[in-house]
Amino acid sequence: MSRPEARLPVRKAWWLAMAAAAALAASAAPGRALSLPDEVGLGKRVMGALRPVGLTSDPSLNAIGERLTAVMARKELPWRFWVVEDRHEYNAFAAPGGMVYITRAYYEKLSDGEAAFVLGHEMAHIDLKHYERQLKRERRADLGNLLLKVLTNARGAWGTAADLGATAYVTHYSRVLEKEADFTGYQYAERAGYNARAAVSALSKLGEQPDFPVWIQNVYATHPILSSREDRLAALGGEEPEEVEQEPPDPGHRLDFTAGLKPLDPTAPIAVRVLGADGTRWENRWRKSLTRHLHLRLAPLGLQIAGDDLMYKPDIGDPVEAARSRGARYLLLVTVAEMKSEATGSEGLGGTPVRAKLEATARVVEVGDGRQVGDEIRFSEEREGADVLAADPETLHTDTVIGGMAARAAGEIAVAAAKAAGAQPAEEGEASAE
Repeated sequence: MSRPEARLPVRKAWWLAMAAAAALAASAAPGRALSLPDEVGLGKRVMGALRPVGLTSDPSLNAIGERLTAVMARKELPWRFWVVEDRHEYNAFAAPGGMVYITRAYYEKLSDGEAAFVLGHEMAHIDLKHYERQLKRERRADLGNLLLKVLTNARGAWGTAADLGATAYVTHYSRVLEKEADFTGYQYAERAGYNARAAVSALSKLGEQPDFPVWIQNVYATHPILSSREDRLAALGGEEPEEVEQEPPDPGHRLDFTAGLKPLDPTAPIAVRVLGADGTRWENRWRKSLTRHLHLRLAPLGLQIAGDDLMYKPDIGDPVEAARSRGARYLLLVTVAEMKSEATGSEGLGGTPVRAKLEATARVVEVGDGRQVGDEIRFSEEREGADVLAADPETLHTDTVIGGMAARAAGEIAVAAAKAAGAQPAEEGEASAE
């Protein structure tokens, strides 16, 4: 995925997910249940605020989510699942409307069975309408109004609310509701065909987070501590916690930017230029974002970017000479023949139906003598799907159909470029770089 210029810390995303519930208190009349369109609309607002953190529609996560959705009571919700691309915090949360999130750092630690419980727990909060039950107990208009402002526009309010100690208040449900979500999430995982006892190790791994922050400890002060939750869940499986075998992480939960290749050693500097069909710089609105996708995927393969300014300057003369002057050994020339995303219907609860298409070719040039190395690289894909949020006019977010397609194209092009530069397959038992 592309790296935005500024990223919200994911702990603020935790807070934001339940800030949605506080916003309900500020907008819904007392005693009146939120309508389905309003609930889904609120979930979309939360997703929009989370987008700068980086959301990826991950195929492995979607597969787990689809199996869990089949056992949910609220099948009318457009359940969607996203990986929050944060490499540090272990966390998962859900927003009203069926939007479920898990951080990459935590997801990479989990097996499919463990992830099924974690998702099931969060889905239970939505399936059982815990946010409405919580709000009936505690309506704090002042906090609700503050969080509603945060949801809509107020970046500056983040720090103010954190200073007030609001984070622990809004990011978790009561002990009773957490216990119910544990029990229900366990049942969901079991009904969906997963090893539900993996709930014990999923919670154990949550407690393994490096540098366990004080603010998380404060949250747990008002909720079941990890050990008591593990005891309760182990009892559901008829075993003691120490008797539950911990499942290894599923390798499919990791982002693989190498496709099993050993990175070049020593690294080789490479310049990147994205062209249009006429051979001049591609002027599409997504040029910078697509180039960042390429940069992100080239580095783990041992291809270090040289001449970063080549992605910005409209006129550079001979691209090979420009790359040479910037110390590059290779030049990656990517030609985009077509890249578009268009709506094919009206917006519904599940998002807007779209059709996306991307056609591109690429070639790697040895800067020293200007010759092409390796074969021409081709990527062509056309897909239909639904975007929860509209494609951004400037940035390729991987929560959209076209954004996910661009990430795949960048990955295939980067791997082919590395092979052209001499990268070799990793030997059996030898870890490839990430």
